[in-house]
Amino acid sequence: MNLVGIGAAGCRIVDSFSVYPQYKRHYVDSVASNRENFFYIPPRTSHEDYEAQYESLDFSHVSGNVTVVLAGCGKISGVSLRLLQDLSHCDITLLYIKADLVGADETAATREKIVFGVLQEYVRSGLLDKMYIVKNSLVESVLGSVSIANYWQEINQVISSTYHMLNVFENTEPLLSTVTDDKDTIKICTMGVMAFNSFDEKTFYELKNPRSKKYFFGISQKTLDEEKDLLHKIRSYVADRAGEKCKSCFAIHSTDYEQNYVYVSHHASYVQEQNIDS
Repeated sequence: MNLVGIGAAGCRIVDSFSVYPQYKRHYVDSVASNRENFFYIPPRTSHEDYEAQYESLDFSHVSGNVTVVLAGCGKISGVSLRLLQDLSHCDITLLYIKADLVGADETAATREKIVFGVLQEYVRSGLLDKMYIVKNSLVESVLGSVSIANYWQEINQVISSTYHMLNVFENTEPLLSTVTDDKDTIKICTMGVMAFNSFDEKTFYELKNPRSKKYFFGISQKTLDEEKDLLHKIRSYVADRAGEKCKSCFAIHSTDYEQNYVYVSHHASYVQEQNIDS
């Protein structure tokens, strides 16, 4: 799988995937870097200038599945639609970092709202495969406490490890599964984690009107052998997460880890925060 990071935030997150050999990493930024597969874009004075003065990048060597990682509040996000056109021969997923706009100026807030809305419409129209939305403040709550010195590194590691494990489980044969493929209709998503012992679920974005909730259980062989009521507990919990217009499903995977892990993805068909100012 290919990753393309746009801007400082996107590039930092793509860097955090370096521990996983399954990904080929690419970077796009207006700050020079010696990273491999780095594309330099000259700094522009505005979001609009980044789009208007964008010169196509050569992604002809990139094929298959591509995840584009970006935050919408930065000026450089102005290149996003043009860059997505350069990747139109690929199957594109967005990993979108929703900015915390506390203290942000009005221009940055407007940028964020426009980019967030337009990209969701691109996903709904079928031009992109899906869009995962992540909010850093909710990722921080998963960690509990974060050192200031390592803040971004720890936040980004949670994002990359969760996204990676969802990819692994979605492309690995489970022991038992009720998961169905609904990617053609439910394309706006978030992800998260759940504590196995307490079933305490934490998602990285508060997705409104979810239509589907998926739970991927990575269970040690010891637990699979000893917990005879495990399937009943999983079925019961997942069934409780369903609603009148929201189905829930699960997949159980055997792992070589000593600990048990649960990863979550929620999916919606509606544009999020569409009427945020109304």
